[in-house]
Amino acid sequence: MKCHFLAIVAALILMPALSGAAPAGHDFSSRFKACYAAAGSDESKSACLAEELDLQNKAVADAHQAAVQALTGAGRQKLTDDFVEWKKSILLDCSLQADSQKVAVARENARKYCLIERSLAHRDADEVIRQDKTLNR
Repeated sequence: MKCHFLAIVAALILMPALSGAAPAGHDFSSRFKACYAAAGSDESKSACLAEELDLQNKAVADAHQAAVQALTGAGRQKLTDDFVEWKKSILLDCSLQADSQKVAVARENARKYCLIERSLAHRDADEVIRQDKTLNR
């Protein structure tokens, strides 16, 4: 599992330099930023986070699919397998990270925020892979 994480980190750091392509630099949506800034309570923030997490889950799945389509054979299968392992690892990692929060809603918000951040980074990595394969064809 650490190998998969290291491969993603390497893709984030090394691939842009090697391919000349810059990562997309995905970020939280402007709608989320406005919602979160206006939210006064943890419960209000939770609703913003839930909506953003749904949006980012779809976006990361789409980015992954685009990267998979750019690959062939063993590379395609490896990326698919890595995605499954990545998904499992972030669910566990973000839950463990959020466990330090004592209040349930704060713990859930921390978990969602972590999942969104990790999804944004993964989208960037998939975009680098897709760009690299598309530009080098």
